[in-house]
Amino acid sequence: MTKCLILGSDQPVAQLVAKQLTGMEVAGFSEVDKNADFYGDARKAATYMEAVKGVDVIYSDFVGMDVDWKLEAVFTALRKQQQTVRTVMRSVAGIDQEVDGPLTYSGITDVKEFLKQQRYGIKIVDEAEMPYTVLRPIINDETGSNQVQLINEGQPVPVKPVSAAAFAQVVVDEIQNGAHVNQSIAVIGQ
Repeated sequence: MTKCLILGSDQPVAQLVAKQLTGMEVAGFSEVDKNADFYGDARKAATYMEAVKGVDVIYSDFVGMDVDWKLEAVFTALRKQQQTVRTVMRSVAGIDQEVDGPLTYSGITDVKEFLKQQRYGIKIVDEAEMPYTVLRPIINDETGSNQVQLINEGQPVPVKPVSAAAFAQVVVDEIQNGAHVNQSIAVIGQ
């Protein structure tokens, strides 16, 4: 049976994803919820040694600052165990100035540093030489659409938010089917 580890399992999108992943074993890692399957300092490789054992797919729903440190720790643990996984990473639209309008990031005060950390986090995933998919959504539950549009990396991205539930469905589909392996895809509303 396929095993999926969800990083940031306390996040709302991660919880929606976990509920929809049927037909596979799902475990959660949280740096805030002590009741998660795995809990600890997300910036230390030792924290993940048990969590990544036997995992086939990792979904990273780490949001906010320090995503680069956290992903470096995950991939250090995987390298130490000589383990290969497929990773689906949630990032954000706007990391390469591809968005054609103003965009804000909830809870982020230093946008320049945040985007730099997102870019470096993606670089870590890409350079791990394991299959990956980066999803770069614009999420807004108040104004977001339930219909999604996927845009390839390098293409302009209009500021059209998608709902968290619609984005979660894209994540589930990618975890289960791997249709966009080794790609970075913007996820917006139609």
